[in-house]
Amino acid sequence: MGDQPFDADPRGIFRADWWGSPLSLDDVPTRRRLEFSGKKARGRRLLAERAEVLAEAQERLWAHQAAAGEQTRRVVMDRLVHRAPRGEATEGERASRLLTAEVTGALDEVPPGPRVLLVLQGMDAAGKGGTVKHVVGSMDPLGVSVAGFGRPTEAERREHFLRRIIRRLPAPGHVGVFDRSHYEDVLVPAVTGTLSPEALAERTEVLRLFEAELVRRGVAVVKVFLHLSPQEQLERLLSRLDRPEKHWKYDPSDADARADFDLFRTVYSGLLEATDADWAPWHVVPADRKWYSRLAVQELLIATLEDLELGWPRAGFDIETERQRLLSS
Repeated sequence: MGDQPFDADPRGIFRADWWGSPLSLDDVPTRRRLEFSGKKARGRRLLAERAEVLAEAQERLWAHQAAAGEQTRRVVMDRLVHRAPRGEATEGERASRLLTAEVTGALDEVPPGPRVLLVLQGMDAAGKGGTVKHVVGSMDPLGVSVAGFGRPTEAERREHFLRRIIRRLPAPGHVGVFDRSHYEDVLVPAVTGTLSPEALAERTEVLRLFEAELVRRGVAVVKVFLHLSPQEQLERLLSRLDRPEKHWKYDPSDADARADFDLFRTVYSGLLEATDADWAPWHVVPADRKWYSRLAVQELLIATLEDLELGWPRAGFDIETERQRLLSS
C-alpha cells in the first residue's frame, strides 16, 4: 500500500461524533494536522502518490459495474444496502409521509448498482472547488460526475426540494460529487429565517431518511465539511480581489455571508450532528491548509472504495483464444 498519510483510519480521525455532543465547531481545529507526521512537502508528495491508488480504486468500481458477474454484483450490493438499518413500523410510516410518493417515485427510477457520493460542504472559500480539481480530478472523468446546487429555479421551487438532487445522483459504477448539496435547502433557510423551526426540523429529518434510502439503493455516502477559520477565509477572499484571474470566483454576496459567519457555523454544528449516521457519516476536516484537507478527502474516498472489496472482473472469454485471434489478424 506504500506510505500511509495518516497514523489512524481517516474515517475515525475526522468523524464528527468524535468531538462529542452537542457538537460545537468552535471547538474543532481548522489548522491542526491531525494524525499526520510531517509537513507540507510530505503531504503534497503523498497527495500525488495516493492519487494513483484512488484512480485504480475508482476504475475497479467502474469495471465492476461494466463486467462483473451477477453473483459478484449481489455480494457487493449486499455490503452496501445492509449498512442502513430498517426502522420500526412507526418509523416506516413517518418515513413514508416525510419522503412522499414524489420522492420515492423519483428514487425508484434511479437504476440499481453500487456508486459513491461525495458530499462537500463548507463556508465560501473553504476549498470545495480545489478539492474537486485536485482530488476528484485524478480519477477517470468518464466515471465521475460533479454537480453543484445553488438557488433553486422557479420550476424547482414548485417541486419537492429533493427532486433536483435525485436528478443529479451518480450513475451505478460512478463516483459522484456534490459541490454544495441537499444540505443547502436546510442551511440557507435556517440562516435567513425563511422557514419556521418546525419546518427546518422536519427537513433535517427528511435528509436523514433520504440518505438511508440512498444507501439501501447502493450508494456509499461520504460527507465532508471543510472546516475553515474566519481568518483564513478572509485571506482567501482578499486574494481573489488581488488577482485578476481570480475575480470571477468572487461574488459581492461573499462579504454579506462573512457577516453571518458565526451564525453559519452554529447552524452547521447542529445540522452536522443531527444528520451524522453510521451509514452516512459526517467528517469534519481542518481546511486552513489546502494540501491537508485535500489529502484527507482523498483518503476518505480511498477507504470508502476499498471497503467494497472490489476485485477486477473475470474475463467472460478465453484469453488465449483471443490472443491467438489478435496475433493472426
